[in-house]
Amino acid sequence: MLTALKISGRERKLRVFLIGDSIRLNSEKYVVKNLSKDSYLSSPSENCESSIKVKENLDSWLSRENFDLIHLNCGLHDVRYNPGQKGPVCSKKRYCENLESIFGRLAQRGSSVIWATSTPIDEIVHNAVKDSRRFLKDIIEYNMASIELAKKYNFRVNDLYNKTSTQVLSDILLPDGIHFNEVGNAKIGTWISNAINETLSLLR
Repeated sequence: MLTALKISGRERKLRVFLIGDSIRLNSEKYVVKNLSKDSYLSSPSENCESSIKVKENLDSWLSRENFDLIHLNCGLHDVRYNPGQKGPVCSKKRYCENLESIFGRLAQRGSSVIWATSTPIDEIVHNAVKDSRRFLKDIIEYNMASIELAKKYNFRVNDLYNKTSTQVLSDILLPDGIHFNEVGNAKIGTWISNAINETLSLLR
């Protein structure tokens, strides 16, 4: 549960931490723009990439600071097939094991957590212009597994996959078929900030 601490009779600003891949990085300025004024955002300056990297770096990113809310995503780097490889960077089994470790540690911190699903790609375009490969079916399967795990920990789910899927992807994706143009980044940032603001509103 979120707890609003009071300092000198006034509620302090709520502390939000944002973890995620380049989709998070590119949309973050819009998250900040739309975030409730009684909260402020912290995040790693680097691309958090896969569940492997998040698992390895989670404690150092969060340090010993207390955050009221943590919004997290990872997956697009996990499903990537590097050139010459027959399997993804992270199998679905290992992905779930990594999320179990990440979610368990986050649950122990006492912060409210929002898990965000991975966004869709234009598979044909993406695999035509990239040396690596990603497949939409993998993204869907990993998302489904991650949602089940998030529910197990009673985390809220920000389903960015479904929200993005309601859009015309060709209007919001860059020519690489995976990253978003500014219109797309603004939409993603708004969806993230809305999810955060809705959760923080439980304090008011």
